[in-house]
Amino acid sequence: MQRRHLLASALLPLASAGPVWAQIPTGRGPLRLVVGFPAGGSADVLARTLTDKLKNELDVAVVVDNRSGAGGAIAADYVKTQAGDGLTILLGTTHMMVMAPLTMKSVRYDGAKDFKPVARLSSFNEAITVPISSPANTLKEWLELAKADEKHANYGVPAPGSLPQFIGYRLGELTRTKLVSVPYRGTAPLTQDLLGGQIAAGILPVADMAQYHGKRVKVLAINGTRRTDRLPNVPTLQELGYNEFNHLEWTGLFVPNATPDATVRQLEAAAIKVSGAPEVQEALQKLGSNPDPSPGSSLTQAIRDDLGRWGPVVKASGFSAD
Repeated sequence: MQRRHLLASALLPLASAGPVWAQIPTGRGPLRLVVGFPAGGSADVLARTLTDKLKNELDVAVVVDNRSGAGGAIAADYVKTQAGDGLTILLGTTHMMVMAPLTMKSVRYDGAKDFKPVARLSSFNEAITVPISSPANTLKEWLELAKADEKHANYGVPAPGSLPQFIGYRLGELTRTKLVSVPYRGTAPLTQDLLGGQIAAGILPVADMAQYHGKRVKVLAINGTRRTDRLPNVPTLQELGYNEFNHLEWTGLFVPNATPDATVRQLEAAAIKVSGAPEVQEALQKLGSNPDPSPGSSLTQAIRDDLGRWGPVVKASGFSAD
């Protein structure tokens, strides 16, 4: 936490630098924070938590612009075409910037080339989960059940082409287990089926499962390099010998590629300061995310790494969402 505060402090002077800096225009606006998901969802709640604080930092009105559909791809495609004046910012996710371009032929943008990352805001773990009624108490036991009986091999995922789908696919490859993904329309219906024992397993965000662990479901493992405070007794896949699942999904801010670097740095300084505020970090934790304010360069590398990691997996699976 101390490192983040030092980083934010180091970046803050950039936002108030002299006239050589391209400033976000304050005479027109407002600044639109574009969200690719409906109002009321976690992404929308996060965006609305940021608006007032960004307004104070940038001295410009900030509004949330919901453009939902296609897993966020509609919003990303829209932002790609906007002027690079700093007044249009995309709340982007791993799915929007990495998985959608890999799995949807209809996507018309390149997450690595058509945007400039502003700042990372948060990250979150995925949980491999079975109903409380499942005979499996460990990941190994679930995989053994899946090998012995195909009815245990189905695992639900929040959406077709989502990262959890390919975590399951790759895990099946590594363990020579024929796991079958069952895409849902969001985490809510998948959660209900897991609670009711209607599906053998699921892979979905830890936040959706933590409150039910040990009561109505059993979380067998999570991705990432360390255990989560929400479920300190649940091992990581890395601990269990699977080292390909160490990188978490993330949320960050992006602007059109035409945006001047100076404007990006101004936004970066403001975003890191705002996302480091206690109220915003508390909101992120309530939404099930790990607060992770860091410069846009960290997202540049994350996108490159994710594309290199999951591109071959998606190709090998033969999956297409179109």
